[in-house]
Amino acid sequence: MTDDKNTVHFGEVELRILSNSDDLTLAELIIPAGAIASIHQHPHEEVNYVVSGIMDFMCDGKVKTLHPGNAIRIPPNQPHNITCHPDSPGKVITVWTPSRQDLIAKLGT
Repeated sequence: MTDDKNTVHFGEVELRILSNSDDLTLAELIIPAGAIASIHQHPHEEVNYVVSGIMDFMCDGKVKTLHPGNAIRIPPNQPHNITCHPDSPGKVITVWTPSRQDLIAKLGT
């Protein structure tokens, strides 16, 4: 795990901000094998692109399994989470609009 000024940790999940503006936040999620990102929701539209690993994305009570090269859109205010399969760690590129100022405020804390 990195511990730089652009990284926020949520349990075992590492979120590194790659780019940010008033309208958009781009981040990389590093998810250890078998780790679960807790169920949460926010007013931002979200798109997730799986770079590596196999992930189960739960959104609005439905689970969709994604492999590298797959993407999923999460509508605003929908409860969702990610579970990484136990075989290997995963990497996900995530984009939110509007910007995740709540995450930006957590950088360096």
